[in-house]
Amino acid sequence: MAVYTHLNSNQISAYIAPFNLGDLVDFKGISGGIENTNYFVTTQIKGQPQQDFVLTLFEDLTYDEIPYFVDLTDHLVANNISVPAPLRDINGTALSLVSGKPALLFPRFAGDHLARSEIGTSECAIMGRELARLHLAGQQFATQRHSHRGQQWWQQLGPRAAQCINAEEATMLMMAIGQYDAMQAKNPDLPTGVVHGDLFHDNALFHQGQLSATIDLYNASNDYLLFDVAVTVNDWCIAADGSIEPALYDAFLQAYAQVRPFNATEQLYWNAMLVAAAMRFWLSRLETFHGLDRHQREDGITVLKDPDVFKDILMHRMQQFQKLP
Repeated sequence: MAVYTHLNSNQISAYIAPFNLGDLVDFKGISGGIENTNYFVTTQIKGQPQQDFVLTLFEDLTYDEIPYFVDLTDHLVANNISVPAPLRDINGTALSLVSGKPALLFPRFAGDHLARSEIGTSECAIMGRELARLHLAGQQFATQRHSHRGQQWWQQLGPRAAQCINAEEATMLMMAIGQYDAMQAKNPDLPTGVVHGDLFHDNALFHQGQLSATIDLYNASNDYLLFDVAVTVNDWCIAADGSIEPALYDAFLQAYAQVRPFNATEQLYWNAMLVAAAMRFWLSRLETFHGLDRHQREDGITVLKDPDVFKDILMHRMQQFQKLP
């Protein structure tokens, strides 16, 4: 269970008091998180229905880094993008400290993330449209943030991770890093803006067949929009072996392009972005799996995900050339 900071009812009651949400009825740690601690929190004002919230404690991001995400989610909500924006207390404050950790309180959205077996062409089309809408809205957001797992990160981590895997895998990893660096050296004229950075199927909530919210924007940064599309396609549009599932792939990309059409440069670099996105997540999983992460938890509790999933995805992307619709 990925609850790194354990809270009791007194701590949570004290935290929610300035929000005027009534009394604490119940709370429960949320399993499955990797980077942050999350609790479901239920409150009730006397004579009114119960209300449900999500309390997030940030384990890696610093207090000074959080306002970017507060402002970003406020901006996206103002542009009709369904993301959780934090509540503000009676003083208009969203960010505070709980047990020494930066904390935000969010409304809890209906629904849950889809099982992989539930992902079909309809769901991929919904996500394609929503990601394009998020990208267009994000291009109007003035504040910029560099990714903490971008090019500099993988240039530094790549050689260390390569020492933890076999020679063939290491060659593939370093080749993928080199290909991206070579592309970047050409300074390609690709559209940029705010990217989600981690829009896997477990970061989207569906309710009664419709998207209710896109969540977990804490990898958001300024980057190539095409890279974000590649990250999402590499999770939503794949078969069990990591290869592209054509029907899902076409549904996602055609829906995206209806909202934000791809330009000629994006057509040219699309396959390179698919490779880079697969490399990025293989490397982050290798980092955690082999204990290379500077954020290893002091109590030894770390959620490990199988690095081989993205090794297989990367292998397919390097062997099979893909085109945009």
